[in-house]
Amino acid sequence: MNATEAIKLYKREVYRNLRYRDEHVYSVRKDGLVEGTALCVVMDGNTKYPVKFAVGDKGCQRVRDEKRKNVHAVIRGCMINAVWRYDDMDAFELGWANDAAKEMKEREMDEREGYEWMEVTYNPYKYRTFVSIDTNPFRGIEHVIEPIFTARKVIIITDKVWAQVLTKHEEN
Repeated sequence: MNATEAIKLYKREVYRNLRYRDEHVYSVRKDGLVEGTALCVVMDGNTKYPVKFAVGDKGCQRVRDEKRKNVHAVIRGCMINAVWRYDDMDAFELGWANDAAKEMKEREMDEREGYEWMEVTYNPYKYRTFVSIDTNPFRGIEHVIEPIFTARKVIIITDKVWAQVLTKHEEN
C-alpha cells in the first residue's frame, strides 16, 4: 500500500457532537458519512500531509447571525487510534472508556525534536479559525492565542484538543 492509498483509507473528519450535553463526545466522519462517536481520537500527519483545521466561513457566519450551532468546523487527517463511545454503554463501560482515553493520550503525546504540544480551541463567537493557546508557564506569557491551520499530530480528548506543531524559534 502506497501513501496515497493509506491516506484515502484512514482519512477522517472529526468534529464536536453537541447532542451529548453533559460530556465531550466527537463524531468521526469518513467520506461524508458518520462512522460513530468517540471519546478520544488520535490523528497523525507529516510535512506533506499534515492534519488540517478547517472552518467553513459561511457556516461560521450563520452561527454568528442566527446564534444557533451547526457543523462548520472540522479537523481532517489520518485517524490512527480512537476510543469509541456507544449509546448503550452503561456507567461501568463508560468509566472504563474514559480511563482508556486518558491512557491513550499519555501514550500518544510523544515528544519530537523541533515540535511542541499546544492546546487548540475554537469558538465561532470569538474567532474565525481554530486558535492555539500557549499554556507553557516557563515562557512567562500564558494564553497567547494565534491561528492554527495544520499540525503534525492531533489528540482530541474530553474538552481539549492538543496539536503537535513546529517549534517557533525566536529571532534576534
